[in-house]
Amino acid sequence: MAIHRAAAAFRHLSRRLLSSTRAAASPRLLGHFHQPGSMVCNFDYESPTPPPAPIAPCFEPLAAAASPRLLSLDFLPVDTSRFTLYDSRHGLLVLFLRTRIGGPHILVCDPVSRRRALLPPPPLAVAAEAGALIGPALLSRAAGGFEFEVVCLTVDAARRPRALVASVRDGDCSWRVLPRSGDAEIGFDPHWLERQCVHAAGSLYWHICNSHSALALDPTTMEFSYRRAPAILLAEHGFPKFRFGEMPDDGRLCVGALENEVLWLCVQGKGSGDGWVLEEKICMNKVLDLVPGLPKHPMGRTYTTMLDDIDAGRTGKVFIKSLGFGFYSYHLDTGKLDRLVTDEGRDYGSPIFAYFSTTDGWRLPAGRTGEVLCFTSQLACLGLWIMYR
Repeated sequence: MAIHRAAAAFRHLSRRLLSSTRAAASPRLLGHFHQPGSMVCNFDYESPTPPPAPIAPCFEPLAAAASPRLLSLDFLPVDTSRFTLYDSRHGLLVLFLRTRIGGPHILVCDPVSRRRALLPPPPLAVAAEAGALIGPALLSRAAGGFEFEVVCLTVDAARRPRALVASVRDGDCSWRVLPRSGDAEIGFDPHWLERQCVHAAGSLYWHICNSHSALALDPTTMEFSYRRAPAILLAEHGFPKFRFGEMPDDGRLCVGALENEVLWLCVQGKGSGDGWVLEEKICMNKVLDLVPGLPKHPMGRTYTTMLDDIDAGRTGKVFIKSLGFGFYSYHLDTGKLDRLVTDEGRDYGSPIFAYFSTTDGWRLPAGRTGEVLCFTSQLACLGLWIMYR
């Protein structure tokens, strides 16, 4: 036991030293955005609390200096509770509203500078070639400005993944669908693809329900491929709910899973046939005992608790979701389990997006109201305003 505590202390110290050396050059983590859960926290299952109205995305600051009021989305001229938070990257948020008429609405905003852009739907010919839209994600952003690219994962008629890219440059927005690339095929119902992606070690990953692999996009080559989960996880658990992410100390690509009351973390490395090695294996039995009302039987815990994500903010935490017993964060170094609940008593929503400041400073100058880019026609803008006001 003393050896394990010493190893944990050494990992904690090394992560602090590495993070301090990166602090001057790296964007600063301000906190996390999420869309609170639809159920109020309540363990009385004989009289459950009815689900409330849809909730708008909200910000949870990392420290008191980052005011949640400053980074609210109240500057957006739409009802954000009708949109779904899809991504957070490079100081930008992506909100998505899927509609039957007028195409999907993609809203990109910078909560710090309060700039926003409502992207036009892709042209019909481009959309028809791209196929069914799964969801948008941020691809890149130009330094110091409001120029960016959004990629939409689509599945075309040949059941191949395609990248539909919107580029915002100099006040203009253009759409293009990229050619088929790689050998990846969608040999399953696209319904099982998660709509929101995970950014990890330079690539984008869309997890797939009940699958051994995740769909990966290389933003350099714009090629799709499948990334298989570590063999040690598959051999032990068959179909674990695994998550791609980054190790908090050095940003290495990793895969985590919570199965049978054990938290697994695997990283890329030599010494195994599939290129994955076990980094950490943590018994969570005593930790899960702290969750009120959670079943005591291991089988019940297996079905009701799962790893939701590895914190993209690289805080050393992972997020654990349960079915009806709350949402939690677990610190890998300290072993501390914290309940994630809003002031209104609602569980945090999933996923939880880390929000970093941009390198050109994060505080909004006094009196600045923000830049607005809207590429839809005046009639469409008026229709959206009437719909959402």
